[in-house]
Amino acid sequence: MNINTKSDRSRTSRAWFPAMAMAIAALWLIPASADAQVGLAAEGRLGVTLPQGDLSDAGAEAGLTYGAEVQATFRPNLTAYLGLHRHTFNCENGCLLGNNPRSTGVGLGLKYVVHSPGDAWAWGRGGIVANTFGNDEGTGDREIGFELGVGVDLPVADRLYLVPNIGFISHDAGGGSNASFFTLGLGAHYHLR
Repeated sequence: MNINTKSDRSRTSRAWFPAMAMAIAALWLIPASADAQVGLAAEGRLGVTLPQGDLSDAGAEAGLTYGAEVQATFRPNLTAYLGLHRHTFNCENGCLLGNNPRSTGVGLGLKYVVHSPGDAWAWGRGGIVANTFGNDEGTGDREIGFELGVGVDLPVADRLYLVPNIGFISHDAGGGSNASFFTLGLGAHYHLR
């Protein structure tokens, strides 16, 4: 797997424009009643990555994932999110990805509550990511990909929830390779209002 480490940042700038346009659309164009107050929340996550496809073929093994996001709820069952994340992979014993391979970037999308048994909120989500793939020797171009996930918000205190979750992320890694991996994580979700 070859990591392309171009220094041309104009392509990176072009990748940010669609991501920011979608974030603005998600936060302001989702219909809501005029008198409804938008709910805001912050979430932090920690978990493990499970490489698939090209990453696994190149010798990548499970690593760590962590991130943070801001969420805006426009309807009781529909939330827009915008976050930063970093996904690392272990690379030993003949791995072709270099030292400390990682996928880093931003994600934005929509989370939909599919079921609410009692105080818990089971949800599914989907969105886009704008990630770079790199290692200690350099970083490739920012590439647009997608993410999908499921989880549940479990109340532990007033406005505080634990969030077990499973996700899948895929984006181009340069050199004709793809970075695809599952994430298994646990988050802490706090409703600001």
